[in-house]
Amino acid sequence: MTTRVGVVGTGFAAASHIEALHRLPQVELVALAGSSKPKADEAATRHGVEKAFDSFRDLIDDDEVEVVHNCTPNFLHAQVNAAAIDAGKHILSEKPLAMNSGETASLVQQAEAAGVVSGVCFNYRHYPMVRQAKAMIDSGEYGPVNIAHGSYLQDWLLYADDWNWRLESDKAGNSRAVSDIGSHWLDVVQYITGQRVSEVCADLSTIHTSRNKPAGGSQTFVSTNSTVTEPTAVDTEDFGNVLLRFDNGARGAMSISQVSPGRKNRLWFELDAASASVVWDQEEPNHLWLGRRDKANCQLVRDPGLLAPEAARLAHFPAGHQEGWPDGLKNMFIDFYGDIDARASGDEYRASFATFLDAHQVLRTVEAIVASHRSRGWVEVTNEQGAEA
Repeated sequence: MTTRVGVVGTGFAAASHIEALHRLPQVELVALAGSSKPKADEAATRHGVEKAFDSFRDLIDDDEVEVVHNCTPNFLHAQVNAAAIDAGKHILSEKPLAMNSGETASLVQQAEAAGVVSGVCFNYRHYPMVRQAKAMIDSGEYGPVNIAHGSYLQDWLLYADDWNWRLESDKAGNSRAVSDIGSHWLDVVQYITGQRVSEVCADLSTIHTSRNKPAGGSQTFVSTNSTVTEPTAVDTEDFGNVLLRFDNGARGAMSISQVSPGRKNRLWFELDAASASVVWDQEEPNHLWLGRRDKANCQLVRDPGLLAPEAARLAHFPAGHQEGWPDGLKNMFIDFYGDIDARASGDEYRASFATFLDAHQVLRTVEAIVASHRSRGWVEVTNEQGAEA
């Protein structure tokens, strides 16, 4: 059975989704929507997509489209997601799910009432060695996790001349580094441990309170060569440090930065359990480090024959054939479309992708981090489906 898909967006996220979708034999990409007809036409031609729209509503209204991938800038997420659900279409949204937790709470309720498959792209869950870490923690062999710490570091916004729409709070929200990449760290650590962040204490900072915005804008992860720029105020954080308390009593700390020279996409975590530590680094994704006090430390490599069954299913090539970021994204899509196929056939299915409710909880945590920075103290992460902090 072939599922027909439309992608809304033409930037980095959209291109990544399209590449992964082309690798799924049960999926047919039939439509693409952009912010203008020329953009949509160019992207559709480049990616081999037949239909191009200059309106996300036209794409959603197309009867051929069964599933929508929302790869728009943050400020459009809520309305695209809501429109897809209203049309009875399955929806996979880039994170954040919306601009604030009032919007995400509404989307959670809307998706549940509609009965569509809805997910959010927290794709780091879907690496084989991340799933292996979860299997090891879930086994109980090493005892409960007492400390979770790590970082997510990048350098693509290091200089004052670096620019992207994510620097504009009206388009991206009142948090940038924490919301953009810190949310990934929060999701993956909570997913592996099964524990929810319940309190935060944050210190955020902005190195470049003014940046040089190029006349024509710029693409994500691509430096602009524009000589015409305009000094523009920036009111979101370049980096931050956050202390964490989990609902089982565990403690944690994360450092988040988009201005760390030489760090391209380093999501790193260490989970210190009662008798062992488990460590993973996204830039070395095919290894998992296991630390012990009374035995030799060891490094487990991504070998399907050595992994837990749930992790081995995410490894598509033999040991030594490296898999990375694009493959984790593909694994997430396999999971998402597996859920769609199971619902269509009436079969049971246990999905592992992040739900709208998961994304709502992560956004509540981001809002609490912003509130903590402002108040200079600890802030509780509530389960309330309330307004932005």
